[in-house]
Amino acid sequence: MKDKFIKKLKRSWLAIWIAFAAAALSTIGVLAAYTSVSSVKRVVSTQKGAGMLFSSNYLTTDENDLPRTITFSSMENSPCVTVNVCNYPQTLIKHNDKDITYTLTVELVDSNGNAVTGEETAKYSVEYNGEKKTFGSNSKIEFSLLKLMADDFNKHEFVLTFDKSQLTKSDIYMRVTATPTNQAELKPLSAKLGVIYINNNTSATWTGTFIDNATSPKDLDGFNYRLSGSGEGTVTLTWNTNYVDISPWFENTYDLTISKDSSGIATATLKVNSAEKNQYDIQFYRTNGINSAEQWSDGNHTDIMVTDTGFVSMSFTQSTATEN
Repeated sequence: MKDKFIKKLKRSWLAIWIAFAAAALSTIGVLAAYTSVSSVKRVVSTQKGAGMLFSSNYLTTDENDLPRTITFSSMENSPCVTVNVCNYPQTLIKHNDKDITYTLTVELVDSNGNAVTGEETAKYSVEYNGEKKTFGSNSKIEFSLLKLMADDFNKHEFVLTFDKSQLTKSDIYMRVTATPTNQAELKPLSAKLGVIYINNNTSATWTGTFIDNATSPKDLDGFNYRLSGSGEGTVTLTWNTNYVDISPWFENTYDLTISKDSSGIATATLKVNSAEKNQYDIQFYRTNGINSAEQWSDGNHTDIMVTDTGFVSMSFTQSTATEN
């Protein structure tokens, strides 16, 4: 009787051990899945600006202060540019878990950064949260004690209104600077923004280039590719999926339809209009290991080549005139 009891107990412990082992293996499977996700996040974190929890659609942490011109495809009575300031990266991967207080300063300057003064300054204004400010004698507007709450993905929008005459003469800009005041690790964001009119006789131009600051493509797990330009039309993006693939976030955000041929070359089209947006930052991820033959095509990191084959390329077709 005792022996039977011991045998039964052993069988019970064996069943419990098998269940425990199965649960452990299941946990390993889940862990592997999360490790895979973590690996994707690591790729994101290597990209310039991808982890910034204080960002903007127009303002950047670059310090070159070069003018950026937003074009309009038809005459506007009051050409406006909407600048947002966010508590999350433009890739929307997560938001800041702390409140961000900051000051937004807008200065009226020429293309060399010199202050613009005189009666014409009153034709320019900045509006935030229903409050509209025009430029005074010091050519400067300030919104202080602004706060982006940490409870969700939050952004503030500032509407910059330019003088209509600048649509044909572009030498007055608004230098916009957002300066955090409570988080030392956050960098100020800034840009010098202007507007210009693009008519039917003016060529529109869009270009694409890699913008990662690295000695070699082999130093990176993923890549930032920037489309920027002026005018309205269609950009055709082509990339080699044997090396990289496009960010699912970008694909879904801009509702891209992607086709791929038998050799692994993917193609997608994107409607662009610099009156609405003049820059797109696209993330590409490696699909295979690093190739020993990878190299930048030039010192400006315009393209990545492997035995004369590029990772990403683009072409642009300008739209015909549109009526409002």
